[in-house]
Amino acid sequence: MPIEVFSSLEEENLAEYRRRAQMTPMERMKEFAILQERFWGAKWTKEPMVKVIRYEKISWKSIK
Repeated sequence: MPIEVFSSLEEENLAEYRRRAQMTPMERMKEFAILQERFWGAKWTKEPMVKVIRYEKISWKSIK
């Protein structure tokens, strides 16, 4: 894999966008799994990250 040097963050972002656009969905999921394992370690797949979910249903009536 060659090393690229960019003159700006915008240029680097565009290159990263183009790289991801060429990936298959499976390649993206594999990359995501690698990043998750790096951050969370081995336990990211063994323990649920969310233990309890709570939500509130509200009415979206306009206020006058």
